[in-house]
Amino acid sequence: MTDGAASVSSLVQELAPIFDARRVAIVGASNTPGKWGYSLMERPLKSGFPGEVIPVHPREAQVMGLRAYPSVLAIPGPVDLAVLTVPAPAAVEVMRQCAEKGIRGAVVISAGFAESGPDGERRQAELVRTARAAGIRFVGPNCNGMWSATAGLSLFSPQAPQPGPIAFISQSGAFGGALLNAAAQRGYGVSRFVSSGNQADLNDADYLEYLAADPHTRVIAFYIEGLREGRRFLAAARRTAAHKPIVVYKAGRNDVGARAVRSHTGSLMIPDALFDAACRQFGILRVGESSQLFDAAAALADAPLPAGPRVAVVAMTGGQCVVTSDTCVELGLEVPELDAAVQARLRPLLADHAPAPRNPVDLAGDFHDVALFADLAEALAGVPYIDALIVSAPTAGMGTVLSPAAAARLRQTAERLAAIPAHCGKPLVAVGVQRVSPGAVAEVFRAQHIPCYDTPEDAARALDALVRYAAIRRVAASADRRGPSPG
Repeated sequence: MTDGAASVSSLVQELAPIFDARRVAIVGASNTPGKWGYSLMERPLKSGFPGEVIPVHPREAQVMGLRAYPSVLAIPGPVDLAVLTVPAPAAVEVMRQCAEKGIRGAVVISAGFAESGPDGERRQAELVRTARAAGIRFVGPNCNGMWSATAGLSLFSPQAPQPGPIAFISQSGAFGGALLNAAAQRGYGVSRFVSSGNQADLNDADYLEYLAADPHTRVIAFYIEGLREGRRFLAAARRTAAHKPIVVYKAGRNDVGARAVRSHTGSLMIPDALFDAACRQFGILRVGESSQLFDAAAALADAPLPAGPRVAVVAMTGGQCVVTSDTCVELGLEVPELDAAVQARLRPLLADHAPAPRNPVDLAGDFHDVALFADLAEALAGVPYIDALIVSAPTAGMGTVLSPAAAARLRQTAERLAAIPAHCGKPLVAVGVQRVSPGAVAEVFRAQHIPCYDTPEDAARALDALVRYAAIRRVAASADRRGPSPG
């Protein structure tokens, strides 16, 4: 085993009390709604945590009906994880008690540390010294909790996310939680979520190394304001990107943003041009808008990687053809014109009034037979110079009431489309499923892990992420074949 592998193995063990906790102490637990101590009790209890939640309060005998203890030292038996909601000045003493108790994992919710000024910086430094002397690894401070699917532990919301293959690390608690809730509404599942806060101890480089080795995570997504260990993070990114995609949305892209970042989590902004260049060099996929973070991650989690950037588009209307094609080209994707032989095969499938199927292929509003969507997509998937497909969700028309036979045919069409990636090894992304074809089509696509998007632009950007990551993988594979450079 290499030193690097040994280091990652050690990190996985160090973080086990956090991500695989079974007994969790809430220090500062409260019976008063609205207080952090109440919220942090409510979250694991309401979200179905299968382990034990232990309230710690200096005076209360019970919190939320559970026996409370005056300190972590009074709790009988071992404790995996301590969650600190006490005021910042008291946090260092609580961390000392955790050390004496033998607790090895903590989540420090409390604010009032480096983000608050010089006094807070000194307090944060003392917190770190105390924890490290005892071998305690901790999340935060100034954070909003976490989620681990393997433990069934939610410390950020009383509604547990749907388990899934995407891990998400966010320096912002509230903003990160909002992104996670939006992702849940779209059906995206999450293996881990961490509101990392000030990253006084565990930072993005630690989380990246841990998640690179995590068998429950297929894609790693970050909301980043600043990097504590930039070189280590980038080195880990290069190693990780060879087998697992990393998607990043970075905030603080100008001087005003930098000022907000410093007051939010005490981070120093990375110059945007420098960060952009580093992403390209080290295999990180950067997205330009926060809403694109999970859209890209979902495609990367489920779709096969394309052999190249050549896209075929099947759209319901001419306008959708134009918007999809424009976006693809602007992103650097190709929409190659189909050769005469392929056009001749497709032409009889289309209505007489439909334009020639040069690519994009315009259905011209013809929904007389929903099987047409699958007929066209299957034909295009077999074209050797087509690497990926963007296809409108099959529909019988807006507001159409389907007979049982028509509904069955719609489902069969969705199943044929969903089978294309497995049969051809080419990604297919769908547009407008929830808007024009909810119900059976959405169910089939969700079950078969077909990436679905509301707009042509979103679909094109997700496909671009697949193309970019495929290129990263090819570069990594080529480097592996060449071996280490001499000297």
